[in-house]
Amino acid sequence: MDLDDLMRIADRATDHFRLETLTQYLVPEEEEDFAAWKRGERRRTTPENNAWAAELREVTAAGARWWRVRILDYPLTDYSAFELFGYQDYDALGQETFVADRAWHADLTDLHEDFWIFDSTAIRMVYDEEGHFLYPVQCDDIQQYLDIRDRALQHAIRAADYIRKYEPDLLVEPL
Repeated sequence: MDLDDLMRIADRATDHFRLETLTQYLVPEEEEDFAAWKRGERRRTTPENNAWAAELREVTAAGARWWRVRILDYPLTDYSAFELFGYQDYDALGQETFVADRAWHADLTDLHEDFWIFDSTAIRMVYDEEGHFLYPVQCDDIQQYLDIRDRALQHAIRAADYIRKYEPDLLVEPL
């Protein structure tokens, strides 16, 4: 499986779930914004300045579901804070983001594998130790990933509530 295969599966799906467990993701699409974040610039993501944001607004308005659980480790890395800040703009466009602190629940301590579930297809995302994406792997046992998703969701709260309660310095004003 390669990224083109992954995109074809995603494009056909109506339900898109993502589990994120790493402390950082070093992807080329975010390099500039993440560098700006580390310099103290807080760039907002809108459909006018980001093609993915425009697409997300369109597909969720048409009924597709995009949702995720982000499992955090403390202290937060710069990247995790950057993500929490950015999730707020994506959630305003139709994504649903949930957050859990790994230290809250023993059920979360062993969750270190990232994956997507597109309708009834599970795809494990393989990264190196630094957070660079390597390749996707289609998985045969969808139930295993549905169970992991449900376990993560059981201990997560909506990102907006999490940020308000635990990371208020990252809270943004609606656009």
